[in-house]
Amino acid sequence: MEEVHGYISGIRPRRAGKALIIEISISTLLGEVIDAVLHDPPDWLEIGSKISCKLERLPGQHGRTITAAYEVKPSSTLPDAGKIELFIETIRETPEGNLIVEGKKSVGGVFSYILKARNADLAGSQLPCKAVALKTSARDIDRIIAVLPHRNYSILKRAHELVVQLKEEEEKRPELDFLPPPL
Repeated sequence: MEEVHGYISGIRPRRAGKALIIEISISTLLGEVIDAVLHDPPDWLEIGSKISCKLERLPGQHGRTITAAYEVKPSSTLPDAGKIELFIETIRETPEGNLIVEGKKSVGGVFSYILKARNADLAGSQLPCKAVALKTSARDIDRIIAVLPHRNYSILKRAHELVVQLKEEEEKRPELDFLPPPL
């Protein structure tokens, strides 16, 4: 069991039987990306949310391990994440497997970011492309947490809305589990 502090960089709703399960990606300030499942996501959880949670690795099917997140709360130790609109023109891979992402900021100016490949969800993107970068500042140092194509960012925002809607519907229907089946 470990405690982790980071930012939500991915949300994927899933159904496991009748239960709603959310797969989340947590990006840390050290550049790590941790994928975990979350049974009952709080309504405030969305892309860019700062999060503090405990992780436990559980045995899954076919010998795989599942990482479960619990005791999820907003992190009080991390700075807030901002969003920057980007226009990505080039992506190059370094010999170490990192990505160099370059282009223009929508507010003016150019950028060149070095990211771990897991922090840049740009596979299959046609260049040039619009993107959103999640950024934080600590001690006057800007850090890019994740870069998502604008289309993916929009989909993840809609996933958050879907999760909230599914939770509301689930709360309205608990009596159905106890009703006898139709004859």
